[in-house]
Amino acid sequence: MKIASWNVNGIRARHESLCGWIGRSRPDIVVLQEVKALEAEIPASVTGLDGYRKFWNGSSFRKGYSGVGILLREGACPEPGWEIPGFDVENRTAVLHCGRLTLVGTYVPRGDGPEHYAVKLRYLESLREYIAGLLAGGREVVLAGDMNVALRDMDVHRSQNRPGAIGLRPEERAAIDAHLDLGLRDVMRDLNPDRKDLFTWWPNWKFARERNLGWRIDCFYLSPGLASRVAGASVELDERSSDHAPVVVEIRDT
Repeated sequence: MKIASWNVNGIRARHESLCGWIGRSRPDIVVLQEVKALEAEIPASVTGLDGYRKFWNGSSFRKGYSGVGILLREGACPEPGWEIPGFDVENRTAVLHCGRLTLVGTYVPRGDGPEHYAVKLRYLESLREYIAGLLAGGREVVLAGDMNVALRDMDVHRSQNRPGAIGLRPEERAAIDAHLDLGLRDVMRDLNPDRKDLFTWWPNWKFARERNLGWRIDCFYLSPGLASRVAGASVELDERSSDHAPVVVEIRDT
């Protein structure tokens, strides 16, 4: 199974690039963040994309804000179950149940300002509790999306590693570590333990992307049974239409 996660930063602006990339990469599942559209506003090129079922948690909280979705290749999961969990805030969570596998797609709040930062921490704790329940029920779990946290210092370029910056604070990192304490594996880091240039998002500074002055905030966290079957993981650096690159994980069959 080939699973992709991509913050498209506006599906109406990026629909041609998205459809083109899917046509080239042919993932089984695509988890999308920052759709920035209601379901009715999503371009027909995406809603009519051949060979995929579509599930949306659109931008109803605020017009043109947030929003997530999942595209599922026909035949990849015979009887999928779709859920927007009760703890969801600001249209940031999409859950797909497929057999014993549960895929949790997330777009974690950035946390600008004290009030929204508190929302971020509450959301991460609710997400952890939800995943703990899935694991306790014997499910295999994939948590994928834009976490808006650089977990370790090596996950952010040294030029932007500023103490106290949002996305780098100890309590945010502790909230992600609490997910890993459940047994989830950061598979991209597991496969690249020493790489200090492995980034998925770049600020809109001149030549920041060309100079790779980025952050690794788009992640896959897998339960142990799935992590042991990972055949590869990659950041699709050639796809540059968004400020985030797609991230792809491939999981072998049992």
